[in-house]
Amino acid sequence: MNLIRGLISMMHLPNCIMIGFSVIVGEIIATPTFFSGQAALYGFLTGFLLLAASMVLNDYSDSDVDAINEPQRLVPSGNVKPSQAMSFAVVLCALGFLSAAQTGVWTLLLAAFSMVVAVAYNFKFKKTGLPGNALVSANVALPFIYGGLVVGGLIVGRSTWALLMFASLAFIASMGREVVKGIVDMTGDAAKGIQSVAVKMGNAYAAKQGASLFLLAVAFSVLPIALGVVSIYYIPLVIISDIGFALTSYSIVTNPSARNAKRNKKYVLMWMLFGLLAFVFGAL
Repeated sequence: MNLIRGLISMMHLPNCIMIGFSVIVGEIIATPTFFSGQAALYGFLTGFLLLAASMVLNDYSDSDVDAINEPQRLVPSGNVKPSQAMSFAVVLCALGFLSAAQTGVWTLLLAAFSMVVAVAYNFKFKKTGLPGNALVSANVALPFIYGGLVVGGLIVGRSTWALLMFASLAFIASMGREVVKGIVDMTGDAAKGIQSVAVKMGNAYAAKQGASLFLLAVAFSVLPIALGVVSIYYIPLVIISDIGFALTSYSIVTNPSARNAKRNKKYVLMWMLFGLLAFVFGAL
């Protein structure tokens, strides 16, 4: 039971739920007047399972860094063996591909591409800093596109532009979070040669860059309204999201410590969730 609880913990369930929900958001944006329960189920499961596989794989590949930053985590502490973590990641990935195959060949191919990106990041590009951050953020943005593909909503038109805008917003916000996360992991990253912004330029610089990306996302969030691709129901929730990102930006710039960065990276997930909800209501 301890092993099962440990493996489930490695999935980072809130993140998986958010990504699964992002796929459904993409489906709603692509087909606001027609929504399939089957498409929602398989879309959610694919996003959920593949992110879970990526998270477990990340814990597996990060075990040497975690041994410095967070030695109590499951793999470096020995509570979950590396072979068990890898086996679990493979099972989750296989189930994710099985779910993706239920909605067609193209969705299966895009799901496979997302896992290639995840593997490339974990075993090749993690040490590169910003390029690695971009790969992580690409997989945060892809669920919107995937959701449109599930329901066949990628024909060039109003919904496609909306999907691309929301995917871009998710990418920018995720980039900011990854840069701020580098402040939290700075000690272990430096020891293992990971060239994060914080390692290369220091906490203060990384905080300013992360804040700049958050504020860019805030500025970009006005575009869907200006271009008329969302309804007025988008506005209240996106205002909450934007205020949250602005407050986080101020907090991290004025106090770029690892402790404050760790606290704020959790808040960023909440602001991203409000952004997701704004996308849903904006499609109505």
